[in-house]
Amino acid sequence: MNKNEQLKAYVHTIFAPYQDIKSANEFEEELLQNLLEKYSEHKQNGYSDQDAYQMTIDSVGDVSELIDTLNLSYNELEEAIQMNFSKQRLTDSDFQSVSVHDGKFNYSNLKRSDFSNSDLKNSTFKGSDLTECTFENANLTKTLFRNSNLNKVTFNNCIYVGTYFKRCNLTGLVFDGETFRSNVQFRGNDLKKADFNGATMDQLTYNFLKASDADLSNVIIHKGGL
Repeated sequence: MNKNEQLKAYVHTIFAPYQDIKSANEFEEELLQNLLEKYSEHKQNGYSDQDAYQMTIDSVGDVSELIDTLNLSYNELEEAIQMNFSKQRLTDSDFQSVSVHDGKFNYSNLKRSDFSNSDLKNSTFKGSDLTECTFENANLTKTLFRNSNLNKVTFNNCIYVGTYFKRCNLTGLVFDGETFRSNVQFRGNDLKKADFNGATMDQLTYNFLKASDADLSNVIIHKGGL
């Protein structure tokens, strides 16, 4: 992906939840054009591709200020704030440190996207391609993964409370040392060679996993809340 395409993907990620609002679509096009021009200017001034790209996105500023300029009506904003990222091509997206409660990431191509340090409470990932995505220090409280491809996904030090994995490809995933706090369910998943070595979980979660092909070596079963 060249830098122009990266800029387009970056801007689209900002405005993805607002795609049904005409003014947001127009503003996205305007912002992208401005950033492409800035990037071109930086390149003409002798900066490398990466430096020019970084300087360009750094110029965007606070996303909340951008949204304020849309002058959305109250009803439009209420609709937009639902954070619907469904049925979109969002490969290589940067969702680091975002708060997306009740977000919808359904039937989307999210390959290689980064959700590190994000708050995804009550969000859903249904029928999506999450290949090589990163969930590090993410809040996955009551997050639903259903019929999704999680091939080579990284889960590390996440919050799992009521998290639900249903009919997903979890082959070879590494959950070693993770703490599944309560009511985490695994139903109908492909868990071949999945690694839960040293993980901590309650009896319910263990019962879901014990009949699978997952490695449950050194699992710690806790009683009560963590």
